[in-house]
Amino acid sequence: MKLELKKESKFLNWIKKYGAYCMAGLLVVAIALTVTLTNNGLNPTNSNISDVSNPIVDVSAEPVLTFSLPMMNANILKEFSSEELYENLTFGWWDFHNGVDFTSNDLKVFAVADGKVTDVSYDYDHGHMIVITHANNFESYYCSLDSDSLLVEIGDYVKRDAQIASAGNSLESELADGAHLHFELFHNDEQVDPANYLNLENK
Repeated sequence: MKLELKKESKFLNWIKKYGAYCMAGLLVVAIALTVTLTNNGLNPTNSNISDVSNPIVDVSAEPVLTFSLPMMNANILKEFSSEELYENLTFGWWDFHNGVDFTSNDLKVFAVADGKVTDVSYDYDHGHMIVITHANNFESYYCSLDSDSLLVEIGDYVKRDAQIASAGNSLESELADGAHLHFELFHNDEQVDPANYLNLENK
């Protein structure tokens, strides 16, 4: 009986002496474990995906748009003009010109930039026409096309410099100008001068 009391007394003395340290140590371990488990559950960067395979992408940045000419070795018949009047040889009057007219010995017409074909149609003001919608809210209009040369359909995706048609003489208001491409450019639904985006020097 005395031996049991002696053992119990030693245990109680040890608890009294070191018990507080044990409890503090257990508390620290518990807190560290809780923080570790919480971070692993909420922070995806602790996964096994490396920085190389999971790069940060700035989705707010608009893609860079590069324009090229819609015809090769082209000459310019008429430039864009919202102020200077041009003589309309077909009707014999003077008027503004809302596009750039290109002509060339090779009448092939090419997309000026990557984009999606959003219209292939005919109307009096444009003749046979293809419209391509590009990034950054640009649209390019290819008018006065030869009806038998159309190579794309609505919904097609085209790359810059891909042939889409050949120039013709289907624009009623420019019949006297012969086979040519009447090219128009829009940005944010407003018509703009293509010369601000295409390199028309020496054309």
